[in-house]
Amino acid sequence: MGLASKKGKKAMVDNKIEMIETQKIKTGLKKKRVSFWYRLKNFTVESRKTVIIENGVVRLVPIEPEVSVIEEETALIEIDTEESPISPDTPDTQGAIKKPVSALSETAVIEVDTEEIISTPTETTVIETEEQVSVLPETAVTEDDAEKQALASSETAVMEEEVETPIPSLQETAVIEDRIKSEKLKKGLEKTRNRFWSRLKGVFSFRRTIDESVLEELEDILIGADIGVKPVQRLMQEIHEAWKSKTINETTQIHDFIKSRLKEDLQSWQIDINYAPTPPTVIMVVGVNGVGKTTSIAKLASLFIKEGKRVMVAAGDTFRAAAADQLDIWSKRIGADIVKHQTGSDPAAVTYDALEASISRGIDILIVDTAGRLHTHENLMNELSKIKRVISKRSPGAPHEVLMVLDATTGQNAISQAKMFKQAVDITGIFLAKIDGTAKGGVVLGMRNEINIPVKFIGLGEKADDIEKFNPDAFVNALFEQ
Repeated sequence: MGLASKKGKKAMVDNKIEMIETQKIKTGLKKKRVSFWYRLKNFTVESRKTVIIENGVVRLVPIEPEVSVIEEETALIEIDTEESPISPDTPDTQGAIKKPVSALSETAVIEVDTEEIISTPTETTVIETEEQVSVLPETAVTEDDAEKQALASSETAVMEEEVETPIPSLQETAVIEDRIKSEKLKKGLEKTRNRFWSRLKGVFSFRRTIDESVLEELEDILIGADIGVKPVQRLMQEIHEAWKSKTINETTQIHDFIKSRLKEDLQSWQIDINYAPTPPTVIMVVGVNGVGKTTSIAKLASLFIKEGKRVMVAAGDTFRAAAADQLDIWSKRIGADIVKHQTGSDPAAVTYDALEASISRGIDILIVDTAGRLHTHENLMNELSKIKRVISKRSPGAPHEVLMVLDATTGQNAISQAKMFKQAVDITGIFLAKIDGTAKGGVVLGMRNEINIPVKFIGLGEKADDIEKFNPDAFVNALFEQ
């Protein structure tokens, strides 16, 4: 019962809605919808119309079918004139010579006559149109010529612009590369610079004249930059003497004084690579655990490959698990050769095989990786001496470079590590890694006085391209950049 009552109510509602819609259509409140096929069947096409103005009144007048007939006659006349043009020497029936009449002028006259049927212009209008039409062919030609000349001139201008595009010279390219390297170095030393320069700037802002209290505060700032106690004492002594001799009188002069002294100290370093007179040049890389030796070796190899040299890597770190695999991945990525043995093999044997392979293949540079070890382990340090003896026996004068990778985040501890390694193997240079992630970049300035081992390379990131050859002037300028 409930379902039947619901259906009945729904039917009543539908009937009421239908009655309301029918009433709206009858009263005109709602238009009855017409189907598409009904509209298509009763569709009528109106004839074309034109606008006529007579006595200031605008009217729409249908175009009569005579126009199409006249257009057909116009086309026939055009064909006749093209087939038999009138020459200047053609005599008339009465003996006179006719002037040449172009097909275009006749066509234009006929077209004007066709318009005469609709708008009824005067004869004067037709005569003026004939004169204008007689000039039209020459005008059209000149316009085409002008367009062609404009296109030709524009193409010539484009070609001149392409030819005159300046190509950067070698000097300009070198300047751009130096600028990019400088910006990269500034970004890498940002943490060290902010820590050092922000405090130094505070002294310069609030103190104008130099006195003992200013010098004491300056000494604290330099020690906080992890330069080292002895280098700071030496530098402060020079500043004190310059102040007493009136060479510097204001705090703003201290900035340039420190920069010049640090540049003088660092410029005495021999920072170039000692290449062998005959290839291969053997570079031995040492360091403690976790300083980033493997990544630093990849950066070195990538740098030498970009300089056009053939590079081979010896996976001498047979102690750490997957060390050889990691170096293998890097070598494939940068395009270097590699010699590796199984984990636990004798690192001296790996080095010997790599040296033999580099000589037979004509390799320019051989980079030898070694296992990370603490400088306090005497037996591991003796193993480094053994590897060095094996290299020197096969290639007299090798290794030509012994680079120690130091972690810049360790600060003064890096200097103590370098002292112990120097006793086992004669270290010729420092690769200072991870300098972009620390505020202790001032350790470079302390190495000059503490161990006198030159910094030859610095690492500024994790990518193979994040390496820079150490430049004393650029380093000091980036450190003291305001």
